[in-house]
Amino acid sequence: MDESISGQIAAGSNVSDHAQLSNPREGLIYTWVDGSLGVADEVVRAGFGLLDDVRVETQERLGATLDLIEGIQRSVLRVARKALVRTDAISARALTSGQHGWYALLGTLRRTSQGATALASETAVSIVGERKATQQLIIQQSS
Repeated sequence: MDESISGQIAAGSNVSDHAQLSNPREGLIYTWVDGSLGVADEVVRAGFGLLDDVRVETQERLGATLDLIEGIQRSVLRVARKALVRTDAISARALTSGQHGWYALLGTLRRTSQGATALASETAVSIVGERKATQQLIIQQSS
């Protein structure tokens, strides 16, 4: 039996296997219990290792997702600010153009009314002047 053990060591078997196989006097029950505990130990290590891997991956992905959401939020706010600035520029331009148009209309109405008033005044003076001249002619001819 020692030859098979040394043959396994030479073939590159695990050192812990060598420690278990090097003492064949421990018996079958001990070997089963020790083997079962070794398997249980490996299952517990693998289970907790897997849970830790899931935790790390979840943390990284959720962190990346939060970064993405934060980036999207920042981008939306930047676009909203730019839209606000551009809308304000359009509004300011429209108000300025409207103001200039109303000033032009009011100026035109003022000049038109002043011109109409001047025309009416000149017409009245002209009519009154002609009447006066006509009245004076009538008075002179009657006398």
